Amino acid sequence: MPKRIVAILVVFFLLLTGCKANNTGDFQEDNNAVQMEAGVQTDTNESKEQAKMKKADESTLADNQIRVTVGSSSFVVNLEDNETAKALREMLADEDLTISASNYGGFEKVCQLGKTLPRNDNQITAEAGDVMLYSGNQIVFFHGANSWSYTKVGKVEASSIEELESVLSGSETEVILSLK
Repeated sequence: MPKRIVAILVVFFLLLTGCKANNTGDFQEDNNAVQMEAGVQTDTNESKEQAKMKKADESTLADNQIRVTVGSSSFVVNLEDNETAKALREMLADEDLTISASNYGGFEKVCQLGKTLPRNDNQITAEAGDVMLYSGNQIVFFHGANSWSYTKVGKVEASSIEELESVLSGSETEVILSLK
């Protein structure tokens, strides 16, 4: 008789363990469904949504915009209506441009173009988000302010100045300019 009771108890515990595993999975699925209905996104859903936004953002550049990628971040620059901006877009028409970059003065990231663009320098006080041409052959992305003689190229579309400062003040030594 005791062997029979032990066997029944073992089977009973095995059944309980199996039920608990199934309930946990069902609970997780139900919990995700409730979170989705309530507008709460899980990490996986956020990643998918960010990828969709990035893909949509990549396909919607206007004729007066370029994409700038610094490290793993990218942003759109709205270009000025001038010869410098037009020459830069023409330069990017055939292929993306990967250029060396360095931080300077705690307020800008300077990129050597390797080519001289038309310029019309004026004394300007650059602000965070401004994109300027310096000396005809350097593109400067500002995350702070500086007053100097530049040709204005454009302005970065950024959701916040803090985000822009974080991206541009980083240690990355390459910037990619593209039309996609």
